[in-house]
Amino acid sequence: MTAPLPPETDPALVAARSRVAETLLAATGGSTAGVRVGGTIAPESRYATVGTAVTVDPDTGQEVVHLRRRFVPPADRLATAGWEQVADGDRVDLLAARTVGDPTAFWQLCDANGAFDPAELEQPGRVVRVALPEGFPGAGDA
Repeated sequence: MTAPLPPETDPALVAARSRVAETLLAATGGSTAGVRVGGTIAPESRYATVGTAVTVDPDTGQEVVHLRRRFVPPADRLATAGWEQVADGDRVDLLAARTVGDPTAFWQLCDANGAFDPAELEQPGRVVRVALPEGFPGAGDA
């Protein structure tokens, strides 16, 4: 049996206390709990809305289901939820855990800051923009 995670590292507790989670809850009156169903894309994934396509392998005739291409939204279409200063030793996953509530959601920080390489956001002293996912009101405030 494994010991429970300390509250500051438990992903569920971090997500519930994040700035983005609070903003989303206020905007939707909903819950931050995401349920993954076997074989489907998790709703919090960056690929949740891209859809799938089917390609037929010309050699075997077998159908291969794959994700469509994800187009990164322009940063100015995302609503700002706040700003976070990068401290010494911060990694992009730590920034995402602290601000978005999910260390695997580092891509939201990359999208909000126009960063192709997540390491661009790890410079101590840099101020990183935290944004809500595309489609939430308030865009254009970057």
